[in-house]
This record gives sequence, C-alpha cells and structure tokens, in this order.
Amino acid sequence: MKTFKDDIPIYLQLRQQIEEQILARALIEEDRLKSLREMSAEYRINPITAGNAVNALVDEGILYHRRGIGIFVSPGAREMIIAKRRNSFIKDSLEPSIRLAKSYEIPRDDLINKVKSVYGEEQ
Repeated sequence: MKTFKDDIPIYLQLRQQIEEQILARALIEEDRLKSLREMSAEYRINPITAGNAVNALVDEGILYHRRGIGIFVSPGAREMIIAKRRNSFIKDSLEPSIRLAKSYEIPRDDLINKVKSVYGEEQ
C-alpha cells in the first residue's frame, strides 16, 4: 500500500505518481493502466478519487480512454510531462533564483560557469 501526505489532495499525489512512472519509463506509450477499481484497492482510496487523478491526465492528453478496454498512456506522454515541468521549473524556480542572484550581485559569468559545471561542460 502506498501512503499519501495529508497536506496535498490525494488525487494530485496519485496523478503525480502516475506521471513519475511515465517519466521513469515504468509506464510507456500505449501501456494500459490498472483499472480505477484496481488502483483504488491498491492505494486504499475511493474510486472517485482515482478517477479524478486519471481524468485530469486524460484532459491533458497524457492518458487516453479506449472504450470498454481501459486507460492507456498516450503517445508522446513523457515528452508532454517533461515540457510541462520544464516550463514550470523555469517560471517557478529558475527565474526567481536568477533574480535573487542578481540582487546579491553575483556576476552573470559566475552563474553561467556554475551552470556549465553542473552540466559537465568545461569552462
């Protein structure tokens, strides 16, 4: 049984877990997900909660329904998740960090050199 944090809605945590499985390639394009009944039993949650997580991913195009068969990982799902998270990272983390570095008067070249160092490029 998987456990959930109390401070974040369960459907959001389940949604993120499904995304993480896709990113880790534990689920790949055209893989069938467990049924909502199976998910709710495994996680010990209400089937409606499992449905909310899955439907949010369907709405984004990461998953899709095959009527009468099940829910599947969409082609390009991993790339969609990466693009979404990349944009969120730049907006929510990187830009504020760069602004903070600027306010601390860290030279631009120092930041660029640090990025190159982290990426393993020679300076």
